[in-house]
Amino acid sequence: MLWPTITVQDVDASLAFYRDKLGCPVDMREQDANGTVFLGSVEVGDTVIMFESPDPGEQPVADRGARSGVTLTILLPISHNIDAFYTQLEAKGVRICNTIGNRPWGNRDFAIRDPDGYCLIFAKQAGVR
Repeated sequence: MLWPTITVQDVDASLAFYRDKLGCPVDMREQDANGTVFLGSVEVGDTVIMFESPDPGEQPVADRGARSGVTLTILLPISHNIDAFYTQLEAKGVRICNTIGNRPWGNRDFAIRDPDGYCLIFAKQAGVR
């Protein structure tokens, strides 16, 4: 099992996006002594995506280009209607960066961008809606 951890500018905003727009349950939300949320996670099926605040001693994420090389692919269960999910995300104003379609490698998928610019691909085996 893999639990990716991604650095985001605002952990609370990321948790809200993944919960409210994508329907992922929040798994964890940790605060520092000042009440600032510095670590959190959501559940995506059997996977957990972790969000962490930038290390104050490092360059800001926007300057490092960390997001540009990260893509998370989420394989949806057979029972999940990917076309209906795509339509729901469009209606919620989620930024779609690759429209839904069948791909030569055997998936039906689409891609979105989260508020920090990370690419998320939602995929199912082609022919299974």
